[in-house]
Amino acid sequence: MNLVYLTSPKGGTGRTTLTANLAFALQRLGHQVVVLDLDVQNTLRFHFGVAVGESRGVVAQSQHNSDWREYIIETPGGVGLLPYGQVTREQREAFNALLRRETGFLDQRLGSLLQQPGCITLVDLPSGPGSGLDAVKRMGGLGIVVLTADSTSAATLPLVEQESYLGKKLAGEALYIINQTHIRSRLNRDSTEFFEQKLGAALLGRVHRDEAVPEAAASMKSIFEYAPSSAVIQDLEDIARGISRSLPEAFSHDSMKFSLR
Repeated sequence: MNLVYLTSPKGGTGRTTLTANLAFALQRLGHQVVVLDLDVQNTLRFHFGVAVGESRGVVAQSQHNSDWREYIIETPGGVGLLPYGQVTREQREAFNALLRRETGFLDQRLGSLLQQPGCITLVDLPSGPGSGLDAVKRMGGLGIVVLTADSTSAATLPLVEQESYLGKKLAGEALYIINQTHIRSRLNRDSTEFFEQKLGAALLGRVHRDEAVPEAAASMKSIFEYAPSSAVIQDLEDIARGISRSLPEAFSHDSMKFSLR
């Protein structure tokens, strides 16, 4: 099962932007990539050139017992997108109730996509514990915790092992990314060194802070297109290779024949 989900114990880590850029990095390695947005903010779409007025999304279709592959939006960059969608409060609450009540809900909607060799599904989750994280955890896959090199992230690290979040077993299997590292900041450097010592081999990689990243997002472009000389690109490519190695079926001879539909 080539499922990867990104979560963070607090907001402001740049998780959504990182998810989008990792999708492009994995695509550059030759993978077919689909990203699923389970965050009510519904902002992942902006990183893939999807029109602001686009209202389609998986939440509005949650009452239908169907394969979500038919709802994939093929973005200009070639990454498949399953957006959260524009929804009412009632639709959002009904969706969360389904995630809590039906333990196989996401398996039914994503099953055919997750079993497709050569395709990686990335899931962007909201910050902290919640029904989306609980539903994705039950499916297995590779969990990645996104932190920033600051004292707040260091303080929230023990929360990751709590039963209401990842729990000790899954926390022991999760990988970590330190986002927005800044070598000119002493606090940032000290925090990064702390995480390196604390996490050891579980640290998947670091991503340097670069103003080109938010600028690319504002331009609705990937960092690869917007700033091809950015040091961030090497960081993303290294992390993407680590993810690819962690997924036993990430490559397939048939992957080039795979259609999103």
